[in-house]
Amino acid sequence: MAQFDRRTFLLGTTTLALTAACGTSDDVSVFGAGGTGEIAFLIPVFATGARQDPTVVAGAPQRLTFIVADPIDNLSEQAPAALDIRIEQAGELLVEANVSRRADGIITPYFPLTIAFDEPGEYSASLPGHPEVAAVSFTVVDADQVPLPQVGDRIEPTATPTIEDDQGVSPICTRAIPCPFHDVSHADVAINGRPTVLLVATPGFCQTDICGPVVDLLIDAAADRDDLDVIHAEVYVDPSDFASGSFPELTSIVQATHLPFEPVLFVLDGDGVVLARVDTTFDRSELAEAIALV
Repeated sequence: MAQFDRRTFLLGTTTLALTAACGTSDDVSVFGAGGTGEIAFLIPVFATGARQDPTVVAGAPQRLTFIVADPIDNLSEQAPAALDIRIEQAGELLVEANVSRRADGIITPYFPLTIAFDEPGEYSASLPGHPEVAAVSFTVVDADQVPLPQVGDRIEPTATPTIEDDQGVSPICTRAIPCPFHDVSHADVAINGRPTVLLVATPGFCQTDICGPVVDLLIDAAADRDDLDVIHAEVYVDPSDFASGSFPELTSIVQATHLPFEPVLFVLDGDGVVLARVDTTFDRSELAEAIALV
């Protein structure tokens, strides 16, 4: 089983924003003469295998998320309402889909495409309506190479910090005003028969750029859902370690789920089985769709 290099763990939006700023490959720079509002780059917001170990697996539906940029910045208001995205392998068309823009409650619009790959290999994503935009290459691997839980997998009960037991995590919520999702531990509610929404995120580092204020969106979405347990868990035991130049220890839930990026939202049934996993960025509408599964 492949082991993820924890030094490349995505710190909030920092690495994602850097990826966006540096283009779609190691030899492409997004920085140019100035913003035009025209699509110049298709940017994957998932681990393609180029800079991080790949996390896209064969044999299960995968959510591939993209943003678009002009020569200087990610497109926001100027992003189109929809994009035609083509997925190919060795020049053979697998799917071409019209993917709607998502941007409800966040600043950077994104385009999520869900697709199942029959086999591992090298694939590419391109914009047939914008042939001048370079295609994005990415790697698909066997599921046993990626320990990240997939839809249908079960997440074992794992202790998460609560107000009564912080487990040494400081702070247990990096949101400016701590969120209300730290009353129960995942270990106590994982298999209690009630569905669970588990969000792993560092809101103190992720408010306005690519991933957006995901905790705030969850607060709104879960306001009327007293039929489920909602948990927010931080990524780092003590994020202040960054100030001293060291890499913080990762929290128990991050280690248990082998997360190589954040934020990640899991929607679980009453037995702890994953019904939905939404990675890196989501808006109000996609969050509502995921929670509606329970």
